[in-house]
Parts: sequence; structure tokens; C-alpha cells
Amino acid sequence: MLRVLLVLVAVLAAVLAFVFDQPWLYAAAAVPLLGALGLLGRYFWIASQHSSSQAESMDPPDDSLEDLGIMDVRPQDREGGANGTSGPSHEDGAENPSPASSTDADDSAPENSQAPQEERLDQRRAERRGTPPESPSENNESVQSDDRPVLGPLLESLRAAVGAQTVCLLVQEEVVLDYQIAALASLQSNVQKDGSFETQSPLLSASMSRRPVTIRTLDEGDRDNLRYYETAPDITQVAIAPLSRPDTSASVFLLADATAETELDTSEVHSLLKRYAETVGSVLDAKEAEETSASSQEVEAAEMEPEPTPQGQAEEGAIDPANGTEPPERDGTPRPRREIIAEEMEAADVASDPLALVLVLLNRYESIAREGEAAVERAEHHFRTRLENLAPGQRVERFGELTYGIFLRREMEAVEVWALDLQDAMARETGELEGGVSIGVAVRDARHTPEELRGDATEALLEAYETGECAIKA
Repeated sequence: MLRVLLVLVAVLAAVLAFVFDQPWLYAAAAVPLLGALGLLGRYFWIASQHSSSQAESMDPPDDSLEDLGIMDVRPQDREGGANGTSGPSHEDGAENPSPASSTDADDSAPENSQAPQEERLDQRRAERRGTPPESPSENNESVQSDDRPVLGPLLESLRAAVGAQTVCLLVQEEVVLDYQIAALASLQSNVQKDGSFETQSPLLSASMSRRPVTIRTLDEGDRDNLRYYETAPDITQVAIAPLSRPDTSASVFLLADATAETELDTSEVHSLLKRYAETVGSVLDAKEAEETSASSQEVEAAEMEPEPTPQGQAEEGAIDPANGTEPPERDGTPRPRREIIAEEMEAADVASDPLALVLVLLNRYESIAREGEAAVERAEHHFRTRLENLAPGQRVERFGELTYGIFLRREMEAVEVWALDLQDAMARETGELEGGVSIGVAVRDARHTPEELRGDATEALLEAYETGECAIKA
């Protein structure tokens, strides 16, 4: 602005000198003109100095790579990995840190620029490896099973979709009220993420196993059965969706619990649970197929180098002359109970005989199990021997720990009398078999499939265990 004013003054003085013909006014006009030129020169000099400083600031700093958190530099191939690799592996369930997790890490440390250098380097190393840096979990963070990279996130998505407190995948082996936690996702922190727990009453009954989804309201006593909680919250309802597992004798099902703030008995929740049960079943099938394939390869490799049979030892698959029975399978695993029941049903049809499945549970099974495996094996040996003596000519099969199934080819009236006599006889036993037995009976009819016959017998056994009386379902 000052430069423009000086130029105007110089022009005005020159015009006046010309109009009034006064030469000294030309000299007066030169003074502001020289001032304007000086200011203009000063402006260009400052601008050139500013441009030089900007150019110098654009030069890369002379910091070392370690100061920037870069520990090593390796060539990167076309696939994006270093030294011919294809980047961090995700087989162990590790996931790349998401933008949200990076934001959370920055928010949790607003004074990041003042953090120790070692902590910042550890964080950058963790980001290079594809795993987020360790940070304390928040109180409302969902608890998942860490060693199940597929089932854990799957159950967490179901829990969030239905608004449940906990969603778990449970496995019930045989008829004992013992449930194995296959996977679990929960909002609560005081939950058991793995292992097993026992209940006083069944979580999944035989009738519930035949329905795709069952919604139950809980009272105080039912809430005590949710033993995967250390202290159960105010759970008022549960949703149960059994999985179709025809090739195993165990019962596998999804269980979701919720408080009164969430409504589980809706068509949307029913549809979600049914579809998730099918999806989880497909995941388990794929896992079992992979394990079976690996086992088959190991067996084939073992068969390539057969071991010589010791002298005097019976050949594999031969009949034991001592008791006339076939030896157990080579891998020691029992046959699925479904196959045994189907085999007996087919044999009964061929002979046109009635059939009843009797499940017998030793009442002291818990106290014996606490004594160790050796005590259980001794008790099972005596238990089976005693049952075979009391049921001559009938097939006796193990259906669980200290639990045996007896297949009777008798009418219902004769089965009832025989079961009561068996209960009285076992009540008089002493030693390892003292304490009596619980007996549940399912009499077969035309509607029964192997799974349904076993389910009815299991339900009857649970009723007998609770009441102390022999229970028969016909």
C-alpha cells in the first residue's frame, strides 16, 4: 500500500512540474519514486529468502532408521511379502489390526509423543507382524474362546445379533449331566470359557432335541443350572438349538441366554438360531473331515510297515476263545451308540420280537469318578459283570461312564417286572456297587428311530435319577 502511495505522489509531482513549468518539482517527484523502488526491492529480497528456507525444509531429515522405529529393510516381492514370503500368516487365528483398533490405541495414549521409545518400538513391531499391541481389555469387552478362531467369532456374531448375554456351544456325552464347552462368547467376564460343568437337571431334553429351536423361561432353580457362570446374572430366558450330528452319540447344541431386556421368543431369533445351528454343524463337519483324512493317512503309513505278531498272541480280528466275543476296535474307540441301537432294532425286526432299551446308571458314579480312572475301570468291570449275570442272554453295552444299556426282547409288562427286580437286586449290592442304580426304560414302537429311542431312554433315566424310582417311557 505504501509503495502505491509513493508512486502516486511521484506521478502527481511530475504532472505539476509539467503544468506549472517548475523544474524543481521533477526533483521532488524523484524522491517518492526512489522510495517506492527501495520498498519493492526489499519485498523481492524477503521473498527470495523465504523460498530458500522452504526448499531446505523439504530435504529429508538426517534421522536414523532406528529412531523412526524401522528395525530392518528387506526387498519385497510381487506378492507383497518379504524375502519371497507372502506376508504374515493367519493360520493361528491372528488378525490384522483394524482402523478402529488403531484409533483405540491412539485414544488410550493421548501423550504418545512423550511415551518411552521402547514402548513405541514394540508397538510398531507388533503392527509389522500383523498383530495388535497388547492393551488392557475394557469392562464391556466381549469374552470369547481364544483358541477357537472360527467358532468364537461365529458365536459372538450370533450373540450380538440376538442381544444375548452369552452364547455357547455345548456337547453332552452319553447320558451323564456333564456338558463340555466347545466354544463360548459372552458379555460377562465371570464365565468359564472352556472345560466342562455339571447340572442337576438336563439343559436339553429328548423332546427338545427333536425341535429346531426351543425357548425356555427360567426361574431361580433353572438359573442355577447355568454353571458356566461363576455368578449367574439375572437371566430370565434361554434359547436352545440342537445340531444335527447323526454320526456321533453325543448331543451338541447351541444355547443363548438373555435378561428380561431382550426378547428371544421372536420369529427373527428362531430363524437366526436355526441358521447358525446349520452353519456351526457345517464347520464341525469340515473339521471332522479334515481330522479323519489326517488319521487315514497316518493309518495308511502305519500299515506300510506292519509289526510282526508276537508268538502266542491272537491275530487281530480273531474271536477270543475265553468269552467268545470279538476284541475291541484297534484304535480303542467305542462304536457309535446309534449304530448299536440300529443294529438291535434291525435284528428285532427280523425276529419279529419286541425291543426295549434299558439304561442303568450307578448312583455313586460321581464319588467313584473322584477317586480316579483306576477306580472307575474297576467299578465298570464289576458293574458290567453283574448286569450280564442278571440279564443272561441279553446284549449289554457301555453307554457312558458307569452307565450301561441293556437290550431286552420282552413285552412291556415283562420289561417292567424285570426292571424292578434289577433295581431291587442292585440295591442289595455292597462294596464298589453299593448305593443302588437308576433305571430308565424306553419301549420301542413303530415311530422310533435309533436317536429317538435313545433320547426317550435318556429322558427316562434322568427322571429316575431325580425321583429314585424306575421310569418307563412307552
